[in-house]
Amino acid sequence: MNLYHLEYIAEIAKTGNISRAAEHLHISQPTLSIYLNKLERSLGLRLFERRKNELIPTEAGLKYVDACRRILGIRDELYRDLFAEREAVVRLGILRTSISIFNEAFQALKQEFPATVFLPQIFSSEQIYSELTEGRIDLGFVTSYHPDFHAVFPKASYTVVKSYELMLMISRENPVFPLLRFKDGCLDEESYCLLQGLPIFQGKNAMVQRQMKEFVFPALGIHPKYRGGLIDIEFMFQAMMMENSFSILPESRIQGGNIAQIPFSFHPKIHRLFIHPAGKRLTRPEQALINRVREAYEEISYYYDVSLL
Repeated sequence: MNLYHLEYIAEIAKTGNISRAAEHLHISQPTLSIYLNKLERSLGLRLFERRKNELIPTEAGLKYVDACRRILGIRDELYRDLFAEREAVVRLGILRTSISIFNEAFQALKQEFPATVFLPQIFSSEQIYSELTEGRIDLGFVTSYHPDFHAVFPKASYTVVKSYELMLMISRENPVFPLLRFKDGCLDEESYCLLQGLPIFQGKNAMVQRQMKEFVFPALGIHPKYRGGLIDIEFMFQAMMMENSFSILPESRIQGGNIAQIPFSFHPKIHRLFIHPAGKRLTRPEQALINRVREAYEEISYYYDVSLL
C-alpha cells in the first residue's frame, strides 16, 4: 500500500460514489473498483456497503477511512515542516493535459527562484476551483467553455492564458455532412438543426459538460443525444467516424482520418486560465510562473494533437 491508495479510500468515502471518486482521482472507474475489492478481500472485511449508486462506510470502514485521513494529514504536515525554511511554497492545481508545460516552467524558474518550491497536484477544473476556495491550493490552472469567468469561478480572480475556437468535428463520411451549408467559411445557422438527430461525444469533465449544455448547445438551438464521455481523444475521433456522431472541440491538429473541422458563426471559444483567490496579491514566483506558462501556450496553435494514421 502507498499514499495514493490511502487517497483512493479517502476519496471514495468523501464522494460516496466510485465513478465520482475515480474522476476526481483521474483514474478509471474499473481500476478503482478492482483496487477496493482487492483490498477488502485481503482484509477479510467489508469497508463499504453498496446501496444502489452509493457507497456507505461500514463500522470497519469508518475506522479505516479515519486512519487514512490521519496518515495523509501527517504527510501534509511533514511537507509543511520540510519546506518551512524555504522562501515560499506555491501549491498548485493543474490539469493532466498541461503537465509537460508546467514541468518545463518549473525547471526554468529554478534558477530565478531557487528558494521557492512548486507543489503541483492534478485535478479536474471543477475540483481545482473547489480546492482553491477551500484554501488547499494557492493557484489553479483551469479550462472554461463559458465566456463569463466570474459566473463559473465567482470567488476567484483570473488571468487568461490562451483561448481556442470551438469547432464542429464531424466525419466527411457522415450522411449529414453533404447537407451542411456554409457562410463566410463558417457553418450556416440554418444547418445547426441538422446536428439535432446525431449523437455527440464529449470529454468526461463535469464542468465542461455543464457549460456546453448551459452555453454552447442553447446558442446552437440543439439538444443532441449524449453518446458518452471519453478521455482517449484518438478513440473519440475513431468512434465519430464509425458511428456517424460528432463532437464540439477546440481547434486541433488532426493527422490522417477523414474529420472536418468547421467553425461556428458565433465563434465560441474554450479558455485556459489561472485562477487565484479574489483579492489575493500574487507573489513574484506565482506571477513569473503565469508569465512562463502563457509564453509556452502562445507557441501552441492547437489544443489537441490527434494522430489517426
